[in-house]
Amino acid sequence: MKRINFCPVIAFTMILVLSLSGCKKEDEYAIPMSDLENGIIRIPCANGQTIEAVDLGIPFGTLWAKCNLGAKSPDQAGSFFAWGETSPKTEYTDNNYVFKDPEKKKKLNKYIPIVGEVNYDGKNVLEPQDDAATVILGSDWHIPTLKDFQDLLDCTEKTWCKLNGVWGFKFTSTRKGFEENSIFISLAGCIDYEKHLFEDEYGLYWSSTVDKGEYECAKILWMDNKNGKNVTVLNSIKDRYNGLPIRPVTTIER
Repeated sequence: MKRINFCPVIAFTMILVLSLSGCKKEDEYAIPMSDLENGIIRIPCANGQTIEAVDLGIPFGTLWAKCNLGAKSPDQAGSFFAWGETSPKTEYTDNNYVFKDPEKKKKLNKYIPIVGEVNYDGKNVLEPQDDAATVILGSDWHIPTLKDFQDLLDCTEKTWCKLNGVWGFKFTSTRKGFEENSIFISLAGCIDYEKHLFEDEYGLYWSSTVDKGEYECAKILWMDNKNGKNVTVLNSIKDRYNGLPIRPVTTIER
């Protein structure tokens, strides 16, 4: 049998080449933070902070916060909120949800848009006092409406990528004069009871609209990249008691 003598130097070189090629494949999705430094407007807020917002050229002057509510960098998840609650918690359950009706099990007592339901009030959009972005940042800010999300999808091109090792989508403006402006929204997952689920798998972000068919749920922006397909769905829903991140929006005059 012919014996093969493997030179250590050659072996090391081969391992190094394989390792570097593996890194290249892994890092080909990475984007630098500098991709997110254009179009920034710094806005003073009610809590004394200055929030960085990005102008994507969206009609009617809608600006998107650079970071999630409670985060200091775009790759951070920030704070998680139940829909209609204005403070984060350590546990998100149907029993400790703020709009749980204490007298009627499995019933809610606010934002009931279905006629004939117990506690019907006809409300399907968050009021300012129940909007975490408004309460924390001030009256100029709010949780995105469905239209805000739709405008984002209509006015940008999305790219599946990683920022500081965190998976998400970069939304780059397609509006004339704003093409270099982008925001990054991470796949931060959600919190159900005390468990943080779907991190780096799904991006689930609250809108300000309750679902009219299943009022126990609210509308969300859903993002994933399963099977290599960039998916952003606006008509998905999530139980209102779950903890989800929030990406605030504000407006300026054009």
